[in-house]
Amino acid sequence: MRIFFPNTAPLIKYGIGQAFADLGNEVLYCNVLWEADWQQKLENFRPDCVFTDGGWGIFHHLFPYLHSRRIPHIYWAIEDPPFFDELSLNYAQNSLYVFTTCIESIESYRQHGIRAHLLPFGFHPRYYHQDLPDPRFSYDAVFIGNNYDFSVERLQGYRTILEPLMQAGYNIKIFGNEWWLDKSRPFYIDPSFYGGYLPSEDLGKVCASVPVIIGVHSVLSSRTMLSMRTFEVLGCGGFHLTQYTPAIQNYFGNHQDLVWTKSRKETLDLMQYYLAHPEKRQKIARQGQLKVFLKHTYRHRVELILEVMRKRAQAIPA
Repeated sequence: MRIFFPNTAPLIKYGIGQAFADLGNEVLYCNVLWEADWQQKLENFRPDCVFTDGGWGIFHHLFPYLHSRRIPHIYWAIEDPPFFDELSLNYAQNSLYVFTTCIESIESYRQHGIRAHLLPFGFHPRYYHQDLPDPRFSYDAVFIGNNYDFSVERLQGYRTILEPLMQAGYNIKIFGNEWWLDKSRPFYIDPSFYGGYLPSEDLGKVCASVPVIIGVHSVLSSRTMLSMRTFEVLGCGGFHLTQYTPAIQNYFGNHQDLVWTKSRKETLDLMQYYLAHPEKRQKIARQGQLKVFLKHTYRHRVELILEVMRKRAQAIPA
Protein backbone atom coordinates (compact mmCIF):
# COMPACT_ATOMS: atom_id res chain seq x y z
CA MET A 1 0.00 0.00 0.00
CA ARG A 2 1.24 3.51 -0.85
CA ILE A 3 0.45 6.13 1.82
CA PHE A 4 0.93 9.88 1.46
CA PHE A 5 1.45 11.95 4.63
CA PRO A 6 0.82 15.71 4.17
CA ASN A 7 2.65 16.49 7.42
CA THR A 8 6.33 16.04 8.30
CA ALA A 9 6.05 16.46 12.08
CA PRO A 10 8.15 14.02 14.19
CA LEU A 11 4.94 12.27 15.31
CA ILE A 12 4.41 11.27 11.67
CA LYS A 13 7.88 11.03 10.15
CA TYR A 14 9.53 9.34 13.14
CA GLY A 15 6.43 7.69 14.52
CA ILE A 16 3.38 6.25 12.86
CA GLY A 17 4.54 6.86 9.28
CA GLN A 18 7.77 4.99 9.88
CA ALA A 19 5.81 2.12 11.43
CA PHE A 20 3.76 1.85 8.23
CA ALA A 21 7.04 1.65 6.30
CA ASP A 22 8.42 -0.98 8.68
CA LEU A 23 5.46 -3.19 7.80
CA GLY A 24 6.24 -3.04 4.10
CA ASN A 25 4.16 -0.08 2.99
CA GLU A 26 5.54 2.63 0.71
CA VAL A 27 5.28 6.08 2.31
CA LEU A 28 5.90 9.66 1.20
CA TYR A 29 6.05 12.70 3.48
CA CYS A 30 5.36 16.17 2.13
CA ASN A 31 4.28 19.27 4.02
CA VAL A 32 1.44 20.66 1.92
CA LEU A 33 1.63 24.04 3.64
CA TRP A 34 5.32 24.60 2.87
CA GLU A 35 6.09 22.72 -0.35
CA ALA A 36 4.70 24.43 -3.45
CA ASP A 37 4.99 21.30 -5.59
CA TRP A 38 3.11 18.99 -3.23
CA GLN A 39 0.37 18.27 -5.76
CA GLN A 40 2.91 17.12 -8.32
CA LYS A 41 4.60 14.92 -5.74
CA LEU A 42 1.28 13.40 -4.78
CA GLU A 43 0.38 12.90 -8.45
CA ASN A 44 3.67 11.13 -9.15
CA PHE A 45 3.40 8.99 -6.02
CA ARG A 46 -0.15 7.80 -6.85
CA PRO A 47 -1.10 6.90 -3.25
CA ASP A 48 -3.71 4.35 -2.29
CA CYS A 49 -4.68 6.66 0.56
CA VAL A 50 -3.69 9.84 2.39
CA PHE A 51 -3.16 9.83 6.16
CA THR A 52 -3.62 13.06 8.11
CA ASP A 53 -3.37 13.76 11.83
CA GLY A 54 -5.37 16.97 11.46
CA GLY A 55 -3.59 20.28 11.64
CA TRP A 56 -4.76 23.83 11.20
CA GLY A 57 -4.78 25.06 7.62
CA ILE A 58 -4.16 21.74 5.89
CA PHE A 59 -7.80 20.88 5.19
CA HIS A 60 -8.52 23.54 2.54
CA HIS A 61 -5.23 22.85 0.77
CA LEU A 62 -5.65 19.11 0.65
CA PHE A 63 -9.26 18.02 0.38
CA PRO A 64 -10.35 19.70 -2.86
CA TYR A 65 -7.53 17.79 -4.54
CA LEU A 66 -8.40 14.49 -2.83
CA HIS A 67 -12.06 14.84 -3.76
CA SER A 68 -11.24 15.58 -7.38
CA ARG A 69 -9.02 12.47 -7.59
CA ARG A 70 -11.23 10.30 -5.36
CA ILE A 71 -8.32 9.41 -3.12
CA PRO A 72 -9.41 7.82 0.20
CA HIS A 73 -8.46 9.64 3.37
CA ILE A 74 -7.55 8.26 6.82
CA TYR A 75 -7.95 10.73 9.67
CA TRP A 76 -6.29 10.42 13.06
CA ALA A 77 -7.93 12.91 15.42
CA ILE A 78 -5.13 13.73 17.85
CA GLU A 79 -6.78 16.97 19.02
CA ASP A 80 -9.87 15.32 20.55
CA PRO A 81 -11.77 16.25 22.58
CA PRO A 82 -10.81 19.97 22.90
CA PHE A 83 -11.07 20.68 19.16
CA PHE A 84 -13.72 18.16 18.15
CA ASP A 85 -16.11 20.77 16.75
CA GLU A 86 -13.53 23.22 15.43
CA LEU A 87 -11.22 20.76 13.72
CA SER A 88 -11.94 17.05 13.94
CA LEU A 89 -15.52 16.87 12.73
CA ASN A 90 -14.78 18.51 9.39
CA TYR A 91 -11.90 16.12 8.71
CA ALA A 92 -13.91 13.11 9.83
CA GLN A 93 -16.86 13.92 7.59
CA ASN A 94 -14.49 13.78 4.62
CA SER A 95 -12.61 10.61 5.56
CA LEU A 96 -13.06 6.93 4.83
CA TYR A 97 -11.53 5.85 8.13
CA VAL A 98 -11.53 7.83 11.38
CA PHE A 99 -9.36 7.14 14.42
CA THR A 100 -9.20 9.12 17.64
CA THR A 101 -6.92 9.24 20.68
CA CYS A 102 -9.96 9.84 22.91
CA ILE A 103 -12.30 6.91 23.49
CA GLU A 104 -15.04 9.21 24.77
CA SER A 105 -15.14 11.00 21.39
CA ILE A 106 -16.22 7.82 19.59
CA GLU A 107 -19.79 8.41 20.75
CA SER A 108 -19.62 12.03 19.54
CA TYR A 109 -18.65 10.80 16.07
CA ARG A 110 -21.41 8.20 16.17
CA GLN A 111 -23.98 10.94 16.80
CA HIS A 112 -22.85 12.48 13.48
CA GLY A 113 -23.15 9.16 11.65
CA ILE A 114 -19.39 8.53 11.66
CA ARG A 115 -17.75 5.30 12.79
CA ALA A 116 -14.54 6.01 14.67
CA HIS A 117 -11.96 3.73 16.27
CA LEU A 118 -9.59 4.23 19.18
CA LEU A 119 -5.94 4.83 18.25
CA PRO A 120 -3.81 6.12 21.14
CA PHE A 121 -0.42 7.74 20.81
CA GLY A 122 2.67 5.55 20.99
CA PHE A 123 6.38 5.69 20.19
CA HIS A 124 8.83 4.26 17.67
CA PRO A 125 11.78 2.48 19.34
CA ARG A 126 14.18 3.40 16.54
CA TYR A 127 13.87 7.09 17.38
CA TYR A 128 12.91 7.04 21.05
CA HIS A 129 15.30 4.71 22.82
CA GLN A 130 17.88 4.52 25.59
CA ASP A 131 20.85 6.80 24.91
CA LEU A 132 24.07 7.81 26.64
CA PRO A 133 24.16 10.57 29.26
CA ASP A 134 25.05 14.03 27.97
CA PRO A 135 26.76 16.60 30.26
CA ARG A 136 24.72 19.38 28.62
CA PHE A 137 21.71 18.16 30.60
CA SER A 138 22.84 18.31 34.23
CA TYR A 139 19.52 19.20 35.87
CA ASP A 140 17.30 17.79 38.62
CA ALA A 141 14.27 17.78 36.36
CA VAL A 142 13.25 18.69 32.82
CA PHE A 143 9.96 19.45 31.11
CA ILE A 144 9.73 19.34 27.30
CA GLY A 145 6.75 20.96 25.59
CA ASN A 146 5.31 24.25 24.41
CA ASN A 147 3.47 26.65 26.70
CA TYR A 148 -0.05 25.95 25.43
CA ASP A 149 -2.73 27.90 27.25
CA PHE A 150 -5.94 26.67 25.57
CA SER A 151 -6.44 24.07 28.30
CA VAL A 152 -7.28 24.85 31.92
CA GLU A 153 -6.15 21.32 32.75
CA ARG A 154 -2.70 21.94 31.29
CA LEU A 155 -2.38 25.19 33.25
CA GLN A 156 -3.31 23.19 36.32
CA GLY A 157 -0.43 20.85 35.55
CA TYR A 158 2.01 23.75 35.28
CA ARG A 159 0.91 25.03 38.68
CA THR A 160 0.88 21.58 40.28
CA ILE A 161 4.32 20.48 39.09
CA LEU A 162 6.44 23.14 37.40
CA GLU A 163 5.67 26.07 39.69
CA PRO A 164 6.37 24.39 43.06
CA LEU A 165 9.62 22.87 41.79
CA MET A 166 10.85 26.24 40.54
CA GLN A 167 9.82 27.97 43.76
CA ALA A 168 11.55 25.30 45.85
CA GLY A 169 14.86 26.03 44.11
CA TYR A 170 15.30 22.82 42.16
CA ASN A 171 17.59 22.92 39.15
CA ILE A 172 14.81 22.56 36.59
CA LYS A 173 14.87 23.36 32.87
CA ILE A 174 11.88 23.84 30.59
CA PHE A 175 12.35 23.28 26.86
CA GLY A 176 9.95 24.49 24.19
CA ASN A 177 9.13 27.56 22.15
CA GLU A 178 9.48 31.11 23.46
CA TRP A 179 5.88 31.27 24.67
CA TRP A 180 7.33 30.30 28.06
CA LEU A 181 8.79 33.82 28.32
CA ASP A 182 5.64 35.63 27.17
CA LYS A 183 4.28 37.55 30.18
CA SER A 184 0.92 38.07 28.48
CA ARG A 185 0.15 34.36 28.87
CA PRO A 186 -1.58 32.91 31.95
CA PHE A 187 1.63 31.10 32.91
CA TYR A 188 5.19 32.14 32.18
CA ILE A 189 8.62 31.47 33.62
CA ASP A 190 11.78 33.34 34.50
CA PRO A 191 14.39 33.14 31.70
CA SER A 192 16.74 31.29 34.06
CA PHE A 193 14.49 28.23 33.80
CA TYR A 194 14.16 28.34 30.02
CA GLY A 195 16.26 25.96 27.92
CA GLY A 196 15.12 26.89 24.40
CA TYR A 197 13.98 24.42 21.77
CA LEU A 198 15.00 20.77 22.19
CA PRO A 199 15.45 18.68 19.01
CA SER A 200 13.52 15.40 19.09
CA GLU A 201 16.73 13.41 18.70
CA ASP A 202 17.97 14.73 22.07
CA LEU A 203 15.14 13.22 24.11
CA GLY A 204 17.03 9.97 24.74
CA LYS A 205 20.06 11.90 25.98
CA VAL A 206 17.87 13.98 28.32
CA CYS A 207 16.21 10.86 29.75
CA ALA A 208 19.62 9.26 30.35
CA SER A 209 21.02 12.40 32.03
CA VAL A 210 18.21 13.92 34.09
CA PRO A 211 16.78 12.14 37.16
CA VAL A 212 13.19 13.30 36.66
CA ILE A 213 11.32 13.96 33.40
CA ILE A 214 8.10 15.89 34.02
CA GLY A 215 4.81 15.41 32.20
CA VAL A 216 1.62 17.49 31.98
CA HIS A 217 -1.57 16.93 29.99
CA SER A 218 -4.18 18.99 28.19
CA VAL A 219 -7.06 16.59 28.94
CA LEU A 220 -7.99 15.31 32.40
CA SER A 221 -11.37 13.77 31.58
CA SER A 222 -10.45 10.90 29.24
CA ARG A 223 -9.50 7.28 29.88
CA THR A 224 -7.26 7.20 26.80
CA MET A 225 -6.18 10.71 25.78
CA LEU A 226 -2.83 11.71 27.26
CA SER A 227 0.32 13.47 26.15
CA MET A 228 2.30 11.64 23.46
CA ARG A 229 5.40 12.56 25.46
CA THR A 230 4.46 9.96 28.07
CA PHE A 231 5.15 7.06 25.70
CA GLU A 232 8.27 8.71 24.29
CA VAL A 233 9.83 9.40 27.70
CA LEU A 234 9.14 5.88 28.91
CA GLY A 235 10.47 4.45 25.65
CA CYS A 236 13.72 6.34 26.22
CA GLY A 237 14.01 4.87 29.71
CA GLY A 238 13.21 8.09 31.54
CA PHE A 239 11.82 8.28 35.06
CA HIS A 240 8.52 10.08 34.56
CA LEU A 241 6.83 12.29 37.15
CA THR A 242 3.54 13.29 35.61
CA GLN A 243 0.26 15.00 36.28
CA TYR A 244 -2.46 12.54 37.27
CA THR A 245 -5.14 11.78 34.67
CA PRO A 246 -7.58 8.86 34.28
CA ALA A 247 -5.68 7.87 31.11
CA ILE A 248 -2.38 7.70 32.98
CA GLN A 249 -4.01 5.43 35.56
CA ASN A 250 -5.64 3.36 32.81
CA TYR A 251 -2.37 2.62 31.02
CA PHE A 252 0.25 2.66 33.77
CA GLY A 253 0.87 1.71 37.38
CA ASN A 254 1.75 4.40 39.93
CA HIS A 255 5.20 3.80 41.47
CA GLN A 256 5.52 0.89 39.03
CA ASP A 257 5.86 2.31 35.49
CA LEU A 258 5.94 6.00 36.39
CA VAL A 259 4.84 8.29 39.22
CA TRP A 260 1.90 10.65 39.23
CA THR A 261 1.05 13.63 41.38
CA LYS A 262 -2.25 15.27 42.28
CA SER A 263 -1.06 18.28 44.29
CA ARG A 264 1.78 20.72 44.77
CA LYS A 265 2.73 19.13 48.09
CA GLU A 266 2.75 15.66 46.58
CA THR A 267 4.98 16.94 43.77
CA LEU A 268 7.55 18.21 46.28
CA ASP A 269 7.35 15.06 48.39
CA LEU A 270 7.84 12.82 45.36
CA MET A 271 10.71 14.90 44.04
CA GLN A 272 12.54 14.82 47.36
CA TYR A 273 11.99 11.08 47.80
CA TYR A 274 12.99 9.91 44.34
CA LEU A 275 16.03 12.16 44.04
CA ALA A 276 17.24 10.46 47.22
CA HIS A 277 16.49 6.95 45.91
CA PRO A 278 18.09 6.52 42.47
CA GLU A 279 17.77 2.72 42.58
CA LYS A 280 13.98 3.01 42.88
CA ARG A 281 13.86 5.55 40.04
CA GLN A 282 15.81 3.19 37.83
CA LYS A 283 13.59 0.21 38.65
CA ILE A 284 10.42 2.16 37.81
CA ALA A 285 11.96 3.55 34.61
CA ARG A 286 12.91 0.03 33.45
CA GLN A 287 9.41 -1.28 34.14
CA GLY A 288 7.82 1.66 32.32
CA GLN A 289 10.09 1.13 29.34
CA LEU A 290 9.27 -2.57 29.20
CA LYS A 291 5.54 -1.86 29.25
CA VAL A 292 5.61 0.56 26.33
CA PHE A 293 7.83 -1.76 24.29
CA LEU A 294 5.38 -4.60 24.85
CA LYS A 295 2.13 -2.67 24.28
CA HIS A 296 2.56 0.84 22.96
CA THR A 297 4.87 1.04 19.95
CA TYR A 298 3.60 2.54 16.69
CA ARG A 299 3.86 -0.91 15.18
CA HIS A 300 1.07 -1.92 17.56
CA ARG A 301 -0.94 1.11 16.42
CA VAL A 302 -0.45 0.47 12.70
CA GLU A 303 -1.40 -3.18 13.10
CA LEU A 304 -4.66 -1.96 14.64
CA ILE A 305 -5.29 0.38 11.68
CA LEU A 306 -4.62 -2.39 9.17
CA GLU A 307 -6.94 -4.75 11.03
CA VAL A 308 -9.76 -2.17 10.88
CA MET A 309 -9.15 -1.76 7.16
CA ARG A 310 -9.13 -5.53 6.59
CA LYS A 311 -12.40 -6.03 8.44
CA ARG A 312 -14.06 -3.28 6.44
CA ALA A 313 -12.81 -4.71 3.16
CA GLN A 314 -14.13 -8.17 4.12
CA ALA A 315 -17.53 -6.70 4.98
CA ILE A 316 -17.95 -5.06 1.55
CA PRO A 317 -19.62 -7.42 -0.97
CA ALA A 318 -17.49 -8.26 -4.01
